[in-house]
Amino acid sequence: MADVSPAQALARATAVGGRVADLVRREPRGHDQTCRWELAVTLSSSPEDRAAAGWIIADEIMRERTGGRPRTYGKWREATLHGTKLTGKDHILVKAFAEPVFEAAAAKKEGNHGLAGYVGEWLWYLLTRDLPEDPARTVEILGPPKAAVNDGGGDGLVVYRERGTAWGFSFRLWEMKKYTGEANQPDGAIRKGWTQLSTKGATYLGMLSWGDKLLADDTREFVGSLADQWVDEEESAGGGVSVALNTTAIPTKAFHLAHEHFTTHKHPGALQGLVVAIDNLEGFAHEVREYVWTAL
Repeated sequence: MADVSPAQALARATAVGGRVADLVRREPRGHDQTCRWELAVTLSSSPEDRAAAGWIIADEIMRERTGGRPRTYGKWREATLHGTKLTGKDHILVKAFAEPVFEAAAAKKEGNHGLAGYVGEWLWYLLTRDLPEDPARTVEILGPPKAAVNDGGGDGLVVYRERGTAWGFSFRLWEMKKYTGEANQPDGAIRKGWTQLSTKGATYLGMLSWGDKLLADDTREFVGSLADQWVDEEESAGGGVSVALNTTAIPTKAFHLAHEHFTTHKHPGALQGLVVAIDNLEGFAHEVREYVWTAL
């Protein structure tokens, strides 16, 4: 990636559409299973496309972490694209937003979800955010990944406004995993995701707070009872597991045992899986960090 500057990566990203979704191929899988899943795999291993994806993720993360403020996000982006270093208070301020995830030590702590796991969460988020709109099932709430690598709680939540349902809404609680092995055997990581949802899903939903969110009255009524709906196994509630892995480890079969590890919700469509594959996931995560750290 060193040969592709942030400015060049931005130019390539803009040329292809500016979204991670523009750089992957999506394939539906598991039509004969209880849990259907989707494979999202990088279209090209070219340095330019890889750099474009890395830049998009780095830029989205920093925009989210800083709230897009001119003094933090704006100065970070300007310095990064010009290949210059921030100094003085600007350096101190921007580093405060980048450091919790992207400090060099973050990738080295044993047992840490790490950079690859965090980048995997952002791949899920961006690919979910940029799905084509479905008029009958529109996204009402989609929260970005947590602020720190190992924050407690669930990894992802999508609330849909959905026609023809009892509530007029539905939701899916997601757990994200990474698998950095070379062999196409991510079953253990996937199983762990379903087990976590099965044992901790209600707790994760109970940890959510909506007091600071501007929500429509019917939305607030719905999200106020997510944990209730989960425990009662209502058809409005669903679970999902996403795993980020190397392209060398793409499974031919996956999520076929999901219903054995997540046994509570049995209605059609209750379970969903996603596999996001990218060449050298760990290396790609460090490339994202390199873009974030260019100005620091």
